[in-house]
Amino acid sequence: MATTNSGSVNHTEERAIGTKGFLIRSGVDDQILFRVYAGEGEEHSFVDYEITNHDCEVVIIDPSAAFIRNDAGDFLDYTTESMRIAK
Repeated sequence: MATTNSGSVNHTEERAIGTKGFLIRSGVDDQILFRVYAGEGEEHSFVDYEITNHDCEVVIIDPSAAFIRNDAGDFLDYTTESMRIAK
């Protein structure tokens, strides 16, 4: 991790390659963020990163994710199966 101090702005930088996280939608302004969890138990915390990278490669590993295409558009959503309520 690199740390610099440019005037009054502290700056840390750590390579993101290989980092596991989640794309989440902010409940405030519908912005998409990248959430990284750290620690477990009482130390369980997370950081929500604003996405400013314009072309970042991702791999979807969530088994409940599906690409949906219909007349309304193209979506990354939940699978129909994962949305069923078990009886």
